[in-house]
Amino acid sequence: MPETVNTQAAIDKFLAVTGAHVASYLDACIHCGQCSQACHFYEVTKDPKYTPAYKMVPIAKAYKRHKAPLSSIKRALGFAPPELTAEDLQEWQELIFDSCTMCARCTTVCPMGIDIASIVAVSRQAMVAAGLGPEDLMQAAENART
Repeated sequence: MPETVNTQAAIDKFLAVTGAHVASYLDACIHCGQCSQACHFYEVTKDPKYTPAYKMVPIAKAYKRHKAPLSSIKRALGFAPPELTAEDLQEWQELIFDSCTMCARCTTVCPMGIDIASIVAVSRQAMVAAGLGPEDLMQAAENART
């Protein structure tokens, strides 16, 4: 775990990749649970934190606070979701990197057509931007830069 987490970099990355298609995915999820039945991690543990829909929470939180319709009004009135914190990102680090094989079974069974695997992929990019990627991945990226 890094000593400092660049939360703003993660939020900026989440917002940068939240185009119309990702926003429509986030708004379309009806939390039906079909994706969880397709997920190997959830099926083995039966722990709700391993459901694919739960892995979309960080990007959804950033979207709803900053980019969703009426988000600026909701922020001004105090009705917006709280800002993502370093603790939030650290909690989801394991879920985003270690608890998803990117097999896309969740995407295949989603009745709303949500591409959950692509949302996990962009969430991984945001985690790396925050300095929360797997240590070997972060080292490889650093080696490539030098």
